[in-house]
Amino acid sequence: MPGVRYCFSVASRFPSFGLGILALLAAILAGAWFVPPSASAQPDSNQTRMYNIPAGSLEDSLNTFAVQAGITLTFDPALLEGKTVQGLNGIYSVTNAMAILLENSGLKAHKNGESSYHLEPIPVTGNKEVTMPAVHVAGKAISDAGTETLPIDRIQRNLATDMADIFRDEPSVVVGGGTRNSQRIYVRGIEASNLNVTIDGAVQGRNLFQHRGSIGGMDPDLLKRVEVTTGPSALSGAGALGGSIRMETVDAQDMLADGRHVGAKVEVGASGADDGYRGSTSVYGAYEGFGLLGYVSGANFEDYRDGDGNDVHGSAGRDRDYFLKFSMLDQADHQLRISAQENENSGLYRWGAGDTDYDETADLYYQESDRQTLALGHRYRPADNPWVDWRFNAYLNQLFLENVDLDTLTESEGWGTNLSNTASFKLGMTRHRLTIGSDYYAEEGIHESDGAQVGTDNEVGNLGVYIQEQMNLGPFLLTLGARYDDYETDFGEVTISGDEICPSAGLEVAMGYGFTAFGGYGESVRSTGIIPVQWLSTTTDNPTFNQQAEKDSYGSSFEPETATQYEGGLRFEHEGLLMDGDRLDIQVTYFETEIENLIVQIGGRRGAPVTGFYNDDPMTSKGWEARATWRTGDFKTSMSYTHARTEDENGDLIAITRRKGASTGDRFVWDSFWQMRERFGVGYTLEAVGGIDEDDIDRCGYVLHHVQAQWQSVIPNLDVTLAVRNLFDHYYSEQTTIGEDGTATAEPGRDVRVSVAYRF
Repeated sequence: MPGVRYCFSVASRFPSFGLGILALLAAILAGAWFVPPSASAQPDSNQTRMYNIPAGSLEDSLNTFAVQAGITLTFDPALLEGKTVQGLNGIYSVTNAMAILLENSGLKAHKNGESSYHLEPIPVTGNKEVTMPAVHVAGKAISDAGTETLPIDRIQRNLATDMADIFRDEPSVVVGGGTRNSQRIYVRGIEASNLNVTIDGAVQGRNLFQHRGSIGGMDPDLLKRVEVTTGPSALSGAGALGGSIRMETVDAQDMLADGRHVGAKVEVGASGADDGYRGSTSVYGAYEGFGLLGYVSGANFEDYRDGDGNDVHGSAGRDRDYFLKFSMLDQADHQLRISAQENENSGLYRWGAGDTDYDETADLYYQESDRQTLALGHRYRPADNPWVDWRFNAYLNQLFLENVDLDTLTESEGWGTNLSNTASFKLGMTRHRLTIGSDYYAEEGIHESDGAQVGTDNEVGNLGVYIQEQMNLGPFLLTLGARYDDYETDFGEVTISGDEICPSAGLEVAMGYGFTAFGGYGESVRSTGIIPVQWLSTTTDNPTFNQQAEKDSYGSSFEPETATQYEGGLRFEHEGLLMDGDRLDIQVTYFETEIENLIVQIGGRRGAPVTGFYNDDPMTSKGWEARATWRTGDFKTSMSYTHARTEDENGDLIAITRRKGASTGDRFVWDSFWQMRERFGVGYTLEAVGGIDEDDIDRCGYVLHHVQAQWQSVIPNLDVTLAVRNLFDHYYSEQTTIGEDGTATAEPGRDVRVSVAYRF
């Protein structure tokens, strides 16, 4: 393995940029010089600027915000009494910045004039907000052009029950596999094994078994935030070849109604496609900034029915979740969160070839998968010192997969830390955000059979140091970053190590009239490969490296896995465009990600030992996305479209390849929600997927319709939610499920879900 390999050679890297993205970036960035500035001297609510607002009381934060934004903000101080905010740091429009500061405050801003706002309370009934469906502007930093924050309200009103449901209606993310044991996540055609996936900062580790999906387990009711990052960034973490998925859990303070110090919630639900039922209980309390949340949930489900009314063999099971979290918020500028979570899934599932063509007569084995996560997060952000925004995270994450009938156990234990500081400061006419940090990750995998260890354990380790600088000058936001990784990985008795420096850069230009152009470039590295832990345990003592004759890497030196990402596009944000109080957001993005030297194995199948490893041929995911959201009052509608091609080095579409990638048709999602009455809201989601008929792939597309309704009962604190997935009972299989249209495992047919929740 080579020593430091500098990835940013202009001569060797930039020719692969592609004429298409060069032309796009040149056009949109050059356009900034020809669009005239706004004629008004007043602050534009759609224009962006950098804010540095420390955590503290909401009143103080809003006063600071008004000064930095150059607006007039009036309010009744009594409405803000006792309310706090976590602060704001980054590049935002006035509208988005205000939305973030007022989130969960029970207040909304009414625009009186060009640069004048007044705060007023959101109508309430009793001591609960009636905006249960949470139709609000979700603020997002402009600097996160490659990050999509999934709407939690949409996840909740669809009564998501597992990890797959979390991503169902996001067109850039596809979940294939059908049954729970076979599900895998693909982001723009790249399988999640090539992403950095974290829960409360805890890295989720490697695959355990060849025929078992890598999707993991998570109760959607515990989620506060889900981010999918596909754009280049030095802050994405180690091994983020195709990006990252970050999930953050709720705090006790998020659960409490205004003015309450303790509370509880009991929820029961049922689903029709799998005759399932579930229940959960949560108890939470907070006092003087200290909070404690306890949560237990369980779900039992039978084999689900597909669109033709047939039971899908091997899809029944049960889930159990246990969660405890302590949160200390805004105590002398400190925040501390400590959480413990266990997620269990068990059932009779297929084992060998369990994720291949559907077989209604296949043998089933009782299997248990378990995730146990301990996470600690600390943040120190003094109100009077913008140079300090300290974050520290430490975690332990354990994964277990047991085949009880065959007496096998595969497990991995990962642990790590992440320490960073972000300094905000001004130099002349420029504003800066400088982040410097370091992270460490280690994981050990073991496989056992009949109570005895098989082969050797396999370990990976990665020490990273990263830096990212954002400079804001007028309409320009320049981001420069770099990440250094020192890595080592066991391949049997052989340990491969090396180090590498990878850069990233981005530029955004506010062009006026609500338009912003953006572009980015970045690289990443990894050495762990995409080989399941169970297979690695069977590695022979003297494996070969790059001796797979038909591969380009044959006979060459063994290299780490690398990725090169390009992204560019145009964003439009405008308030009051069609009517007073409305908001329109549109974004079009071109992307291209090339992954080289993925590490795969020779052998391992059907009990054979792994005898060697090689760097696989390159894979490229490229295409474009378009997103539009329009909201006014209690109505919100959004449309999203993703066109992604996952190609090999010859430009041919890639068929489904475990832990690597898959090809999907064009995907369109139209989602709307209307709060019709104070206590009643309805939603509708259209999901359309185009077919694929190219090269060796021939898969049908499909169109699905989903509806939702949320009702806040006249009985205080009682909420009822109804969701119908696949309304017209369409038979289909996901294009990332292994097989053909007639052989792949089908997805569920019409699924009527209902939930009743009571808050104490």
